[in-house]
Amino acid sequence: MRITRNAVAGTAATVGMTLALAACSSSAGTEASGSAAADGGDAVETVKMCALVSDVTSSEALAFRDYYTDYIASEFPVEFVYSDELTDAEAEKTAMEGFIANNCQAVISFASADRPTQLDMAEDAGIYYAVATGALSAEEYETFKDYEYYVGAIGPDAMTEFQAGYDMAQYFIGEGDTSFGIFGGGIPYYLEMHINRAAGMLTALAEDGTTSYGGATEMGDILGKIYADGTIKIQDFESDVYELTGYLETWDFDAAWQASMAEMIAADPDAILAVGTGNAILGSAVDGTDIQIGDIDAYTEDNLVAMENGTLGFLAGKFTSINGPIFAATLSAVQGEPYRTEDGSAFALSQGYWTATSAEEFQEIVDADNVESPVYDVDTLSPFVATGATYDEFADFVGKYTFADLVG
Repeated sequence: MRITRNAVAGTAATVGMTLALAACSSSAGTEASGSAAADGGDAVETVKMCALVSDVTSSEALAFRDYYTDYIASEFPVEFVYSDELTDAEAEKTAMEGFIANNCQAVISFASADRPTQLDMAEDAGIYYAVATGALSAEEYETFKDYEYYVGAIGPDAMTEFQAGYDMAQYFIGEGDTSFGIFGGGIPYYLEMHINRAAGMLTALAEDGTTSYGGATEMGDILGKIYADGTIKIQDFESDVYELTGYLETWDFDAAWQASMAEMIAADPDAILAVGTGNAILGSAVDGTDIQIGDIDAYTEDNLVAMENGTLGFLAGKFTSINGPIFAATLSAVQGEPYRTEDGSAFALSQGYWTATSAEEFQEIVDADNVESPVYDVDTLSPFVATGATYDEFADFVGKYTFADLVG
């Protein structure tokens, strides 16, 4: 079975200004020389583009930042200003206040604790706002799609997230595995992408006729149960073929969390299916065992090492330059040519993951897309920066995100 996807309170403003100015002085971003301007090299105004980030230390976050500050800023007339690490909605609001006071012309958001507030602040200030490697909920999209300064979102949609979890479980089933632990990450926080990924895993298992989760066997019913419970209850899983041997969620790392992790490892499942950050959270714990981790994360050095040593058996990952198209659309909007759908709304376009199940496949992906030689390079992005390209052309471009499409 293959589920198809449609490709298509506040702290004072002066404090926020201090944050943004500090970020600006320490950012790796630089002004571009202008040699790669979309109009063929004529001098153009450098655009100050600001990034809201909830993670500044992971290898994924560092790779994304290096792509923007080391590659994009050297090829396009843009200066990047990065926030500090943002851990909650109030920190996001403070960072937005600082960006606005510091005359940022656009915001690309990697932080999602309170996107509605971010969108309202950007609209009120008249600065463009875009969502990177993510998506608004259907309800949020209906609320904000007609905002003048909302550019849009490019990232895995709900069905793509479901598919990633489904494919992961199917891979390990195909390997003959029958016992599984699950790491649910942000499910109790109702993190939509994690819920969809987990539902995909359970739906794949439920394709066996003896298997159900709380009596549910179909995607919609399984999703509904996870949303109703706000967690996964392994006692509600029934099967004559498969076994859920343990479940762990959140990133609390307290004594109770540690005990739950130890219990899940001690049950010795064939594989642990993680909704995200699986290797980062559990890699050292399974080292030296026969347990493999399935993860939805990114193509990082740590994950490559884990796949080489057999700890990581499956990775659905974001590639280094995945945020190229949202940058191009944001710069195009600042330069006077925003992409809007046929009815005049902001866009909501889907991107997917590149999958590796061996160190060789992993390395092939890394070799094909990196900061020095990205798939989304100046030649592929420039035709979509204020050049008269249509929305349909841009949507078709974004839709080509599989490994075969981009490097084949």
